[in-house]
Amino acid sequence: MKHNISVFQFALIIANTIITASLITLPQIMTQLSEQNTWLVPLITYPLVLFILLLCFKGEIHSIHEDPKSRLNKLFTIILGIFLLTTYLRDLRAFIDYISFYLLPNTPIEVISIVLSITLLYISASGLEVIARITVIQFVVLAVLILALPMLTVNEIDITNVVPIINKDGMSNMMKASFIFFPWMGEAFIAFYLVRFIGKKKDLNKGILLGVSLGFLLFFVLIITDIAVLGEQIVSDATYPNIIMIQEINITDFLDRIDLIIVIIWMPTLLSKLALTLYCIHKTLFQLKGKNSTELLPPLSLFLGILAIILFESNIQHLEYSFYTWTTIGIILEMVILIFFVVLKVKKHLKEKKADNQSNTH
Repeated sequence: MKHNISVFQFALIIANTIITASLITLPQIMTQLSEQNTWLVPLITYPLVLFILLLCFKGEIHSIHEDPKSRLNKLFTIILGIFLLTTYLRDLRAFIDYISFYLLPNTPIEVISIVLSITLLYISASGLEVIARITVIQFVVLAVLILALPMLTVNEIDITNVVPIINKDGMSNMMKASFIFFPWMGEAFIAFYLVRFIGKKKDLNKGILLGVSLGFLLFFVLIITDIAVLGEQIVSDATYPNIIMIQEINITDFLDRIDLIIVIIWMPTLLSKLALTLYCIHKTLFQLKGKNSTELLPPLSLFLGILAIILFESNIQHLEYSFYTWTTIGIILEMVILIFFVVLKVKKHLKEKKADNQSNTH
């Protein structure tokens, strides 16, 4: 089974990781805080996330993970796995609640969870290269669709809805929204693990730039279109504002459920993200000794599917976890992952420099 991916696949995986889960309910909570200024939040956060990743991936990084026996490397892998585990449970439950609310209201969420878990197991067991190919195909279609949304809703757009109000309170609220927004975009740190699977690392920085930029661009287009079409009051009150915005599309009189078509296009991209996350959880937490066995993947997938139901008694509890508890946990874990990655890189650099000095003396 191959485990190599191209830089282009790497870039689209990062973009897909950033956008597919965040578009479900994140615009609502952000708009509750920063109102019509919300569309400015991605513009504030984008340079910071891009700068961190480009700085970390500057220079030679391919040899960082070459020593699997290193305790520091193992600890870095475990922390990354815990971070992915928290995001997987958050996203899986969000997906389950969305399907239950919008598509299958009469189906028990336990049944939805089991079906999704089996589907994710099948995709994850296929390997990273298969997941990458699926992601590229599906994400390209989704990206084109999102970029077309402003044109599809042009008759419903009210420019006055997005006129920013910049004052002391507005700036404070944007900083609060940025605090919630950052850890969702920080999921791009999955790149720290995936980089070891890239066959040719020559254009790695271009891949980072493309992936992060595309993810932020698509989220920016979605949130500014939401507010321009619906107004900040509706966006902040609606659980799924993107669906309401899409329902405003009016192409013909007989095609009045275009939102279902768009949802069908979006759902496979979230499945791809969840499958990738499950694959990485399995690799980081259960294969630290270098074994390639997938025997633990089926029970892991089903266990996490059950756990996503048990941990949250209701959709409200899940939303509170996603936007309050996980925000803090996510930022802490992302900062720890960042520190460990930098330490590993510096340690490797010092080790190579010491080896060069020794060779020169001899």
